[in-house]
Amino acid sequence: VMSRVAILIPTMNRSEFMIRQLRYYASVKSPHPIYIGDASNKTHREKVEKEISKLRRDISVHYCHWPELNDRQTIKKLGETATEPFCAFNGDDDFLIPNSLTICANFLRENPEYRTTQGKAILLLLEDSGAYGKIKTLGPYWLRKEANVVTGRERLLDFSRNYWVPQFSVHRTEEFVKDSEYYDSVQDRSFGELIHTHTFMIRGKTRFVDCLYLVRQAHDKRYLLPDIYDWITSSNWYPSYKLSINVLTQALIEVDNIDEEEASKVVKQAFRIHLSRDFRSGYNNHYGCGRNGILRQIKNVAKQVPCMKSAYNFLRSAFYPSKHLSLPVLLNKRSSYHDDFMPVYKVITSLEEKFTSEMF
Repeated sequence: VMSRVAILIPTMNRSEFMIRQLRYYASVKSPHPIYIGDASNKTHREKVEKEISKLRRDISVHYCHWPELNDRQTIKKLGETATEPFCAFNGDDDFLIPNSLTICANFLRENPEYRTTQGKAILLLLEDSGAYGKIKTLGPYWLRKEANVVTGRERLLDFSRNYWVPQFSVHRTEEFVKDSEYYDSVQDRSFGELIHTHTFMIRGKTRFVDCLYLVRQAHDKRYLLPDIYDWITSSNWYPSYKLSINVLTQALIEVDNIDEEEASKVVKQAFRIHLSRDFRSGYNNHYGCGRNGILRQIKNVAKQVPCMKSAYNFLRSAFYPSKHLSLPVLLNKRSSYHDDFMPVYKVITSLEEKFTSEMF
């Protein structure tokens, strides 16, 4: 039985990225239906709708124009709209690998004790701004992410120490909708993500499957969350914090069958861990003291002192050990991820017109 996964994509005024993604799914004849919630203006909307009409033979697309909704409201509503048993959120500038979606959905179908599943993810940067061009750098976004511990408390605390974004994971659609109950009502975007992701973790185990699952792109038009200092000084911070504590406390009470005082204590502990980690990384990245800052400093020295180059390469490999997700390895046919990576590579690095003419 083919386990179809609804791909949920919110977008606004980024037709170049949205069209690129639709062409990718069409090029691999993805069996997974795409649900687009578009808040774009008339120009971008018309471009996307025109592309959808061209590609209808190859992919199933459900297009909704919802200019009045924000990103959180759109994602929740797309989940409620989807009719497939499984779903996964996808940014308009990201790529989910259809073969991997099928593998992950099949795992969930056969393992009801797990709530989500995912494979490996990579992050790339192009040499130029925009959706098309030559890849400048590529490396892991995440590697093995899973949580097999039994209690919601353990999963929550482990997750707060090692945060990642399971919104991208494959979910059962019914559970995704349940887990999104308060996602759209949080005023603060950062807390919206935190409520969403921490709810997933409290309510169930997540499993890693060894496959190339997700490709993300860093670029100058990304919708990034605010800096930690800007975040905690915003007017929406405290009311959003209180709502998040209450929502996650109730979820923990339901899952672990513990009293409200104990659940609240665990949730606040998790937030303290999460915030302290964010403060450290925010300070280190700003002042050049973190992992990336240290490497930048060594690299600058290595440019001036030839014998330092080998030391820089050694330290870089120590900091970033996953060579199997480098661009040269992924382009090699012997890589187990090569076949899934190449269609993404082709749609990104081909000129827009060239790719279109090759496809049709």
